[in-house]
Amino acid sequence: MKFLCLGYLNMDKFDSIPESEKQSILERCAEQCIPFRASGNVVMEEGVRHYSEAKVIQPISGVAKVTGGTLLPSPLQLGSVFVIEATDVDDAIKIASLHPAALFGEDFDFSIEVRPLQ
Repeated sequence: MKFLCLGYLNMDKFDSIPESEKQSILERCAEQCIPFRASGNVVMEEGVRHYSEAKVIQPISGVAKVTGGTLLPSPLQLGSVFVIEATDVDDAIKIASLHPAALFGEDFDFSIEVRPLQ
């Protein structure tokens, strides 16, 4: 069974720190992704660029309208997305718990949402 996992962080807090500290955190994330990927259950995993680069497409009067920014304005923003193969939700949680967002980043409200795919 496949699971979509969405990694979130408080972008306002993350944006407020010096660039050197951001780089250090991102390097730590990259290091932690090595054992996560080595689990053999990761179908795909990518970081997501800043929400200021996002586009939202919505139907308005039968026409696709494109706007900039995020769909749901919130301090918590999407930072990573990954798909894992697992036997059930408990197994998915065990695997997702190896991801950096589950292991550190408390100061930035790192968190992971796990959703089964159809």
